[in-house]
Amino acid sequence: MIADGGIIKSAMTKHGFKHRRTEDQFTIRGEYTRNLQYVFSKEYQTKDGLVVDLAYFSVDVLSEKLVIGLYRENPTIENGVYVNASRALSLLEFNKESVNQELDKLITKVKDRFK
Repeated sequence: MIADGGIIKSAMTKHGFKHRRTEDQFTIRGEYTRNLQYVFSKEYQTKDGLVVDLAYFSVDVLSEKLVIGLYRENPTIENGVYVNASRALSLLEFNKESVNQELDKLITKVKDRFK
């Protein structure tokens, strides 16, 4: 329910992100995996070139938190990482509004790096 058409998928669609089959390499499933993730992506064209956002969702079972992360990079240049950040949300506070609030804080506007 969390990643399959519920709160997270609708929030990511609102922010313009998609989960494509090509991103399945980032999605780890299984009984014994230590870090379950579901990844969404979005691409932008800027003056500096292509910028790719990867937003991931993972669960910290011990702390009972949903971890939401953003990795933004320009894959065509060396050291092209613009953002590598994450936020955590208590699973007790998991609802549509809190997920959208955390995403609004995490996903900032894409800016040209070099001017």
